[in-house]
Amino acid sequence: MKMEDRNYGSYLKLRELLSLQELKSKPLHHDEMFFIIIHQSFELWFKEILHETDLLARHLRKGRVSRTLKVIKRINSIMECLTGQIQLLGTLTPVEFAGFREELGTGSGLQSVQFRELEFAFGLRDPFFLKYFEKDTEARERIQARMQAPSIYDEFLRALAAEGVPIPTEVLDRDVAQPHELSQPLVQVLCHMYAQPEEEFHRVLLSETLLDFDTLFAKWRAIHVLAVSRTIGGRRGTGGSSGKAFLEARLGHRFFPELWEVRNLLIQEKEEGG
Repeated sequence: MKMEDRNYGSYLKLRELLSLQELKSKPLHHDEMFFIIIHQSFELWFKEILHETDLLARHLRKGRVSRTLKVIKRINSIMECLTGQIQLLGTLTPVEFAGFREELGTGSGLQSVQFRELEFAFGLRDPFFLKYFEKDTEARERIQARMQAPSIYDEFLRALAAEGVPIPTEVLDRDVAQPHELSQPLVQVLCHMYAQPEEEFHRVLLSETLLDFDTLFAKWRAIHVLAVSRTIGGRRGTGGSSGKAFLEARLGHRFFPELWEVRNLLIQEKEEGG
C-alpha cells in the first residue's frame, strides 16, 4: 500500500482486528463479547510488556540506568492499566458468565503463552506450566527460551556487579534455568547498598522501581482472585484448573525476593541498634 493510501484504519488493520471477536454461544449471549474483548486486550498488553521487557534486558546488560528506568516506568504504567482492566470482570454476574461459559471448552488462562513468558522473563520459572503446552510446539519453545535466558532479576544483579556491587559469585554463576532460591548473602549485600548508597543512589532507585512492578503484579493477582470469586465462587475453573484455589496459591510469589527481604533486615538492624 502506498503511503498516500494509508490511513488510520489501514495502518492499525482495524478491519482485521475488529473481526476477531467471534461469538460462539447459540443463541448469541450479549456478555460473551465483553468477555472476549477483555481477554484479547490482555494478550495485546502482554505482548507489549514482553516487547518492553526485551528492551529492558538489553539496557541492563549495557548499564544504561536512565534508559532502564524509562522502560520500567512504561511497563509499570501498563500494569496499572491492567489492574484496572481486570476489575471489569467483576461486572459479569455468575448468571451472565454461565450463559456462555461452556463455549470456552477446555480454554483456561493457564494456557496463556504470553503470561507464562512474562513470569519466566522476570524470574518465576516453574516447569510445571510446560505441560499445558505439550501439543503446541511453538508455544513450548517460546517458554523454554525464556527459561534458558537470564531473567530480568539476573540481568539486574549482573548490572549491579558490573558497577562494583559485590554480588555473591554463587548468585551470578547460578543456573538461570532453575528457580531462584533466596540468598541470605545477597540480602546482606543489598541491605548495605540501601543503607549506604553514597553517591550511587540510582541503584536504590532502580531497585525500588523493580519493586513497583512486583507490587503491581501482586495487585493484579489479588484482583484476579476477587474477580473470579465474584463470578464462579469456589468452583473449579475452565480447562480443569482449580480456579480460585490455584490463583490464591500464587498470591505469595515474588519476582525479587531479596529486595523484599531487605526490609526485614533493615528494620531488624534498626531495632537492635536502638
